[in-house]
Amino acid sequence: MQLDESYQNANSQFADLLYNGGILSKSVLVVLCCVCIILLIYALTKKLKRRWESAYFVLLCACVVVWAGCSLAAEFMSGSGAADGGGLGGIGSGSGVSGALIALRNIGLALIPALLCAHVQLQVSYKELRPVIVGSMLVVPVFLSLLVLRDAAFPNALAAVPAFNETMWFTLLFYAYAAVCLIRAYLLCFDVFYQMPKHMRRSTRYILLSVSAISLLLVMDVLWKNSLSDLLPHTAATDVLLPLAAPLALLLLIYPLYSAMHLMPAEDVIVTSREFVVGGLSTTIFVLGGRKQILDWNRKDWDEGYPLPKPLYKEPLEVYRKRIIDSNTCRVSKHDSDIVTTSLGGVETHFLMRTREVRNRIKRFGYVLEISDITPVYTIMRYFEEIAHYDQLTKLHNRNAYIAYVQQIVEAELLPLLIFVGDVNGLKTLNDSQGHVLGDVLLKAIADIIQEAAPPEAFLARVGGDEYVVLIPHGTDDDANRFVQDVISLCSATHHEAFGSPSISWGYSIMTSREQSYNEVFEQADAMMYAYKKGRNMFTSSGLVPD
Repeated sequence: MQLDESYQNANSQFADLLYNGGILSKSVLVVLCCVCIILLIYALTKKLKRRWESAYFVLLCACVVVWAGCSLAAEFMSGSGAADGGGLGGIGSGSGVSGALIALRNIGLALIPALLCAHVQLQVSYKELRPVIVGSMLVVPVFLSLLVLRDAAFPNALAAVPAFNETMWFTLLFYAYAAVCLIRAYLLCFDVFYQMPKHMRRSTRYILLSVSAISLLLVMDVLWKNSLSDLLPHTAATDVLLPLAAPLALLLLIYPLYSAMHLMPAEDVIVTSREFVVGGLSTTIFVLGGRKQILDWNRKDWDEGYPLPKPLYKEPLEVYRKRIIDSNTCRVSKHDSDIVTTSLGGVETHFLMRTREVRNRIKRFGYVLEISDITPVYTIMRYFEEIAHYDQLTKLHNRNAYIAYVQQIVEAELLPLLIFVGDVNGLKTLNDSQGHVLGDVLLKAIADIIQEAAPPEAFLARVGGDEYVVLIPHGTDDDANRFVQDVISLCSATHHEAFGSPSISWGYSIMTSREQSYNEVFEQADAMMYAYKKGRNMFTSSGLVPD
């Protein structure tokens, strides 16, 4: 009978320990310490991708180990299973070793929200985590930690500041600071969560689970430490579950964070964020409303040397284009009205502006304007255009440009059109006797003289080996005489040691009506020119335009 009574008493004591959470809470605290230490070792041994990326995670694990270890030690020392497993309610309470353990436990808990927020930003945001931001998040926990240490070990220090357990404002300060950190962590996670592809959101879900766990811990701590706890039913279940709430919440905080880092490094989370991708585009994008007013844009460096003017919210696109044209550094390209050329610091940059509709099958929602830097392509196109339309020796227009210009002049009816045909004298003899290099020097000298003597509106072209054409819209006989006299004067003033003063024979004619054939008028000028050249009457001009 005595054995039975002893057995029943032992069972009753074990049941009491089990129901008041003593055994379970100690067990979970041991598991929590072991998990944190293992993850801490993994992080420190570079199990994760980079050690600096896991710095805040390492500190977070260390704080949880401090909290769990001190809570476990305090429970064993008190010999009671009902030791406080919550938040800051026990700060400053107790004395001796027990009071020191409670103080260290709460210091570890006070640092958790700030470290969690810093870790989340490092994991999901491409924006730099500056020391000023980290320092501002640590102001409150450092202040509370100093108060805890003061109350536990140096009660006479800072006597003007009341003890923590003497006022509720310090507790409210902690809860307010923790709420700010957790809200910021939630916003960072949700900001990137909905921008990521659906199949890559798993790691962010783990982070949200961790933030929710610490949020639940703080909410339960607020309920249990306030008069609201009187409203909760006190049953065997609550006596078991409440001591387990804090260690389980911290376990749910640590392990999903590690899983998220192991599943997807911070770089993979960030590069799949649409905000990061769009913000990193070299192409500038404007989001336009249905009436083409500017609603949003992706660039952030408008004031850091970007050559285009910064847009204004709800500014009409046409007004923005007008601002571009009116600025001193921008102009519309003569080749395409959608190409804008900017000049900043002597460097020209070319931008292509293209507008595209955004719509589904039923409705048009707005427009997207893409502003692309096409400087390399534009430069290459202009280079090939120059080769195709300019003579590389004299820098005058070539035959291709000449034919295109004649068609443009005739179609625009810029008549009368003064047509000059010129042929360099003595070029063949110079090439045969002294070589083509000196012949090129003679051609270049003649081209320079023609450019200097021609009026600004004149079109100048080298259409053959030694044949030049000058077209002057609305030209008259007086203009012809003036031009020829100027050329003669400039040739006389020029002297070269190999060929002396250059000379060129000229003939001209005036096209007065579209009823005339351009080639017939040109042949009249050509015949006048060859009348001055002896022995070359059978020469065929290359300046005729194909019919």
